[in-house]
Amino acid sequence: MAGHRDRTRTPSESRPGPPGFFAATLPGLGSLLRAEIADHPHLTADEEPGFDGRADIVSFRARRGARWELSDLRLAEDVFTVVGDADGNAAPRRVAAALLTQNGLERALSVWTRFVRHLSPAMTYRVITRVLDERRFKRTELRRAVTETIAASRPRWRTEDPSGLEIWVLEHRKSQFVAGLRLSDQRMRQHGEGRAAERHGALRPVVAAAMVRLAGQMPGRLLDPCCGSGAIVREALDSDWDARGSDIDAEAVEVASANLPAARVEQADALKLPHADATFDAVVTNLPFGNQFKIDGDPKAWLIGALREFARVTRPGGRVVVLQPPPTPKNPPGLTLLGSHPLRLLGTSTRIWVYDRSDSPVGSGRDDVDPLVSVAR
Repeated sequence: MAGHRDRTRTPSESRPGPPGFFAATLPGLGSLLRAEIADHPHLTADEEPGFDGRADIVSFRARRGARWELSDLRLAEDVFTVVGDADGNAAPRRVAAALLTQNGLERALSVWTRFVRHLSPAMTYRVITRVLDERRFKRTELRRAVTETIAASRPRWRTEDPSGLEIWVLEHRKSQFVAGLRLSDQRMRQHGEGRAAERHGALRPVVAAAMVRLAGQMPGRLLDPCCGSGAIVREALDSDWDARGSDIDAEAVEVASANLPAARVEQADALKLPHADATFDAVVTNLPFGNQFKIDGDPKAWLIGALREFARVTRPGGRVVVLQPPPTPKNPPGLTLLGSHPLRLLGTSTRIWVYDRSDSPVGSGRDDVDPLVSVAR
């Protein structure tokens, strides 16, 4: 019995039932991804999101026998099936042994064949490790221990990069490790095969998907008035919105049109949109602030003018969702700030701001509306 008490326990060993999964997304999007998972008819989100130093980590389970696809999770950049989890307060070899039990690996491989392809007797693999605190042991030490554990269990497998299998070992909370077999590939991060035309500073698909989700659950008419390469319009169309885009930059319109040949994209000034009042159910856009693109003139005046114009073309009860670094007006004309979600993109701290289109008139042309706020919850 003493040997059992000394063993580094694997919590997942005592949890029968359907296989476990976890998904990774950009820091700041974990709570939104968890909500997306909770809304899925066949998935159940587990605990609150963790963080491995680079990504938010969301654990979840699938209902036994349910058929679902990785692409159902628009806010996830990667999805893994759990091999095992373990307490990290032990030497690397003991942690590796607890994470990679024979039963756990067999189960994960069975899930992998359902989502990816059939296994061959001599698979290639590589190990990725992330450790929050290297005072106990280094990330490279844990990677070596995990690799040795796999080699002992699967002697015909060989390490290679790139490889057929990827085993990720993440410290997603202090001293809490999870090992997962990666089910996704680059296509999940790109939401398909990628863009036909690229533009510097293009929005990552998961951010565009999060913004579209925040626009509401009942798709209607949606406008992106600073559409850039068209990421938001693409996500909106994929989510059954009647979406269109515009941009003042002719090059952006050309790129977006190449990426979205069936969509309506036109050149237009965000301060003078060619649309009647209350035309759209939502306006969703990545504003031209930060390190990638600049605007001429006073940024505050431009921002207030743009938000006023977005409110004008949005129906009362609709949503205006914008991505831009703080601060932002709390309640610009015709809008009420509902909340915000912090992100870090391309080295810049930024936020998704969510406004409700109020019944109040858009306005008087007054620029000094409300104090700027940096945080809204």
